[in-house]
Amino acid sequence: MKKIRTSLVWFLCFIIAFVIYTPNALAKAKSQTRYYYVTKVAYLYSSRSKSKKRLKKIDVNNTLSTKTPKSNQMYQVKYGGRIGYVYKSRLGTKAITLKRYTNRSSYIYSSNRADKKPMMKIAVDRKVITKSSQSAKMSKVIYGKTIGYIYNRNLSSKYVDYVSNYGSSQITRYDFSQIPKQQNSSQFRVPKFDASRIKNIPSAYNYATGSKSDMDVWDSWPLQNSDGTVAEYNGYHIVFAMAGRPNSGENYLYMFYQKVGDNSIDGWKNAGRVFSGVDLSNSSDSVLKNQTQEWSGTAYKIGNKIRLFYTSFSDKQSNGDNDFNQVLSTAQVDVDADLSSVKISGIEDHKSIFGGDGKTYQSIEQFRDEGLFNSGDNHGMRDPHYVEDNGHKYLIFQANTGSATGYQEYRSLYNKAYYGGDDAYFSSSKNSLLARTDKNHAILANAAIGIVELNDDYTLKKVMNPLLTANLVTEETERPNIVKIDGKWYLFAITKGYTERVDGFTADDNYMIGYVSDNLTGPYRPMNRTGLVLASTEGFNSRTYTYSYYAIPVSSGSNQLLITSYMTNRSISSTDHSTFAPSFLLSVNGDQTQVQPNSVLEQGQVMNGQNRSY
Repeated sequence: MKKIRTSLVWFLCFIIAFVIYTPNALAKAKSQTRYYYVTKVAYLYSSRSKSKKRLKKIDVNNTLSTKTPKSNQMYQVKYGGRIGYVYKSRLGTKAITLKRYTNRSSYIYSSNRADKKPMMKIAVDRKVITKSSQSAKMSKVIYGKTIGYIYNRNLSSKYVDYVSNYGSSQITRYDFSQIPKQQNSSQFRVPKFDASRIKNIPSAYNYATGSKSDMDVWDSWPLQNSDGTVAEYNGYHIVFAMAGRPNSGENYLYMFYQKVGDNSIDGWKNAGRVFSGVDLSNSSDSVLKNQTQEWSGTAYKIGNKIRLFYTSFSDKQSNGDNDFNQVLSTAQVDVDADLSSVKISGIEDHKSIFGGDGKTYQSIEQFRDEGLFNSGDNHGMRDPHYVEDNGHKYLIFQANTGSATGYQEYRSLYNKAYYGGDDAYFSSSKNSLLARTDKNHAILANAAIGIVELNDDYTLKKVMNPLLTANLVTEETERPNIVKIDGKWYLFAITKGYTERVDGFTADDNYMIGYVSDNLTGPYRPMNRTGLVLASTEGFNSRTYTYSYYAIPVSSGSNQLLITSYMTNRSISSTDHSTFAPSFLLSVNGDQTQVQPNSVLEQGQVMNGQNRSY
């Protein structure tokens, strides 16, 4: 009986305690505050009812507190000095990592306090990472290895569309997209040639192996006067050309000559290689000392001297790694000419001029840092073309834009200047690029036609902004040359279908493009509406494939241009070598051009004369 009474006492005590303490515990649990992050853009509502109204927008990563039971679909919160309700589906227990982009040049600060200090300045459209509230005055961000604070007014959730030509004229995506619609017109078509009548250059051989061996001959250019017309040198015409044995790594410059009045391909004689190995190995110029190949350029008769401009190329570094270094270079070529032959008697003033500064034009160092060709990028600093204007000397050349002139970066996809066309075209073309898995190919396309001024001794005087840039359009604007007609400057270049980053082109397409300006330094506008001047779709392995088109004034100031090129790609045949193509005529009228019908001349002909039909 005693045990029963004791048990009864404990039971009564438990009931009393439960009655006394449970309501307090429940009240305490009910009033406990919980904290959440806004993980999706939310709204503060006036009530939970169907007739509720939106009171305020709440951005991601703001923190909210509530005492509402977890089972409820909407939590009561206080935000912006107002009490309202938020759907719990917009909330989470962890902050969201956000990508944000600078919408203007911005400083990263050491803190968000009044005594903060600027640590670094970053440009527009730079990506940062943050978990900060987007309603705060400043966000804590990560930029590379830097952690700091940026004013939220300087941040956007996406890249900013902008327009910047960086001081250069643009080759636009819209203009290039129209070229395939034009290229079959007779106005632009490179003439058809009879393959059975094409000959190798009889004098294109060397004795490097101890016995006569034929060479391929491709890019070529004549010795010219300062006005661009073909020069005579002691009764001869002179042509410099890239040449080498088929299926070899030979890419050397040779000099060919022909008596004035003789237009036949048989009339071209070979004066031999321009630079000897000794010329290079004994050079005090570090660029020339490592030169392994010689690429295209131009040559001018200045006084009675021959001044050659060309591309010094090296595929080796001091550590032996493969490279792709190209440097604009020059030399005076001394020549002895008599009634029977022309000979190279010496090389003087041989020196490198310019290889890119990284800022205005991409440098080899930038290309190396990217990983050379493994990065998917290409690099160009070649094809120097000499021109004089108002007593000043200049070189025009193929290049790529540098860090200050529209470099190859993701934000390029948002630059309206690169697209051309109207707003609808910009929007559709941009969105199409953004959706592509290979958009990096377009980002890395940043060909430019560059210009530098020279001192009287042909050393570098001034690096100037590009005349034309082709961001998001093409990797190459090769062999630029420029002609002055009726007070206007006509700028030409060549490009291949497989280097274009605009749809509609095929690998076999080859083009000359052209632009016109009232001033040497621009601005330039496209000829024939799009820039198309010449088009060829001849197959890569065809005997009559042509490329490396070069425009030469028929006479000083003439609107008739003689077009030279090479025919047949090297090493595609054991018998058909790369050779001079038949020349033909192109007329220029204002901003329009026209391939002249029935104007095909002899192979390698550099002066207008008796036409011959191929």
